[in-house]
Amino acid sequence: MSKKTGKFVLAGLLGAVAGAVGGLLLAPQSGKKTREDIVKLAKDIEKKVKTETKEKSAMVKEVFGNASKEAVAKFEEIKSVVIEKVAAVKTAGNEIDKEKYGMIVDEVLAEFKSDLEASKGGVSKMAKQLKKDWQKMKKAIA
Repeated sequence: MSKKTGKFVLAGLLGAVAGAVGGLLLAPQSGKKTREDIVKLAKDIEKKVKTETKEKSAMVKEVFGNASKEAVAKFEEIKSVVIEKVAAVKTAGNEIDKEKYGMIVDEVLAEFKSDLEASKGGVSKMAKQLKKDWQKMKKAIA
């Protein structure tokens, strides 16, 4: 696949995710109810994909080079945003496969790019760590 085609496909997929989230927020039920559903599903997913402390520490060190409180907090923040977006797409009634999950991860990491620039290769390392969670995520949203 050419670079141009890859960008086109990625843009289309990101547009689909954004459309699903937008459609969810404009759904017939109240916005408050929709937000409550997203939060509830996100909490449920978070419990199911929880990373053990020792494993999390290793992941954070891989991404940030250290496991300081700030690094752990940023790792958790990014992971939580990914989970919220997955919950929003799922609540909208859309299926999520490995490819869509990867797109959500990439979209979130684009939002946090400046936070990860201090660590060498932080964005790609964080993407790798989050995408490793696909099997856990798949079970959590099934």
